[in-house]
Amino acid sequence: MDYQKLLEEIKSKIDIVDFISEYINLSKTGQNYRALCPFHPEKTPSFFVSPSKQIFHCFGCGKGGDVLSFLMEYEKLSFIEALSILATKAGIEFQINKSSTYSISKDKLYRIYEIATEIYSKKLSESQIAQKYLTERGINQESIEIFKIGYAPEEKDFLYQQLKKLGLDEKIIKTSGLLSNFMDFFRNRIIIPIHDLTGRIVAFGGRLIEQESTLPKYINSTDTPIFKKGNSIFGLWQAKPYIRQKGYAILMEGYIDVILSHQYGFKNSVAPLGTALTQEQLNKLKNFTNKVVIVFDSDEAGIQATEKILQTLFHKGFIVKIARLPDRQDPASILQRYGEKTFKNFIAKALSPVDFILETKSKKTLNEKVYELLHKIAYMNNLIYREELIKELSEKSTINELTLREELKKFLSSLKKERTSENKSDTNVLNEEETLLRIALSFPDKIQPLLSKIELETIENQIVKQIFYKMKNIADTDKKEVKNDFRVDKFLNTLTEEEKRFVSKLIISAEIDEDYIMENLKDCIKRLKIKFIDKKIKELSKSADKNLLQNLIRQKKEILRNSYEGL
Repeated sequence: MDYQKLLEEIKSKIDIVDFISEYINLSKTGQNYRALCPFHPEKTPSFFVSPSKQIFHCFGCGKGGDVLSFLMEYEKLSFIEALSILATKAGIEFQINKSSTYSISKDKLYRIYEIATEIYSKKLSESQIAQKYLTERGINQESIEIFKIGYAPEEKDFLYQQLKKLGLDEKIIKTSGLLSNFMDFFRNRIIIPIHDLTGRIVAFGGRLIEQESTLPKYINSTDTPIFKKGNSIFGLWQAKPYIRQKGYAILMEGYIDVILSHQYGFKNSVAPLGTALTQEQLNKLKNFTNKVVIVFDSDEAGIQATEKILQTLFHKGFIVKIARLPDRQDPASILQRYGEKTFKNFIAKALSPVDFILETKSKKTLNEKVYELLHKIAYMNNLIYREELIKELSEKSTINELTLREELKKFLSSLKKERTSENKSDTNVLNEEETLLRIALSFPDKIQPLLSKIELETIENQIVKQIFYKMKNIADTDKKEVKNDFRVDKFLNTLTEEEKRFVSKLIISAEIDEDYIMENLKDCIKRLKIKFIDKKIKELSKSADKNLLQNLIRQKKEILRNSYEGL
């Protein structure tokens, strides 16, 4: 298969700005878009996307390339996996070449989860017990279809036998996490699919139907090559456009909470797979917002989980509010009993972290609560938000603000946090070789005359040299076919990932003034040639070959006189 042609077709149908916007918030700045980089922590945006060239580059971590590069890096996918996803998104049929050395086990795992979802969905339509449970929980048919909810029956090997009948590979079935000792992992449970950010089903959550059972109420798929519990957030695939629209996410504990919240219009609701949030989960969430409203259960466990999670959220730079529900209530029960307006009122009256800690009933004294808050505030990276909370804490605890600041200093000192200074990009000054490549990429009509005036072997930067050689191959082909349709997005398909990063940085970092393009071009060619001759003169300075030395000096003078009118 010609992957370059396939990628070219994909890029003609998928705009890089639209695609990356599905993962992170982009804001327009001049001709480009920018954002906080999704690949490394930073406070000042250094991630840029060029709509005209269909590339991205981060000046903080150096990551860059095209839409394929972004997907590979973000989702940690192989070339073929990312290509397959993009082809599907673009509506292009793509068959993986099974004779290639690429391992297609991941694709088979994705397929198994698709098939299992269909099997469980069909089983739900046949089970009155499962349907009754969902009805009692207030989940309607539309929500069942949106979240692709299903049912795993009580039989020990129901799914296993179904998958075997379809002729699926035994090894892949075992790797999927859907079995345990040749028995179904999920039995007599409502099945709730877990999606990744591209919409693929990568795992299941299972909610036990029996109320009196000693088994865990909820279980998740075990970790597999396509799923890591600590990397996924339930509902984020469905919620991400609404999180952007609202400007914040509602963080809940359970699957049912999220499903019912979406059903009642709170479609920016998500849940970690378990109440403990990981750094990976927060990194994904922060690509869409830095504001959250926590709505955990109102029992002791829910309160403790909220208090624990605050520190993690502060450390990642989130602005937090906490909605306090009545005793022994959760979002699902509130929505089911009282409806949308009541729940909306709880969200609107969400407490600040200060109010939540100080007002929560506990055996802790006021001073203990203040120290607890100071310890959490010390983890904050958002200094403005820290200032707000310190002032609020002083006002509501009636403790002098200076006293609080002195105590905070002690916490900051004792933490001894190692803060790595962010990489600051150097001033965007390009040398002659980089400038010539930048001009060639921006003005394709200059490629052939430019290449005719320089010797590629004289280029010292190996990446620039490699890129120029690939450009020359295309230019030579175009010359033979009497055409000139060079495009950067098409050219990127011929480059390695390292070369893509270099090109993306070059294009985004320095704008070329069109009014001075010819002047820059001629000047760079002259300086490049002179630099090469100066190097030769230096090498021959200790040589006895005076004729050769004189010849080089004459060449240098001729270059200085030459105006390169042919360009």
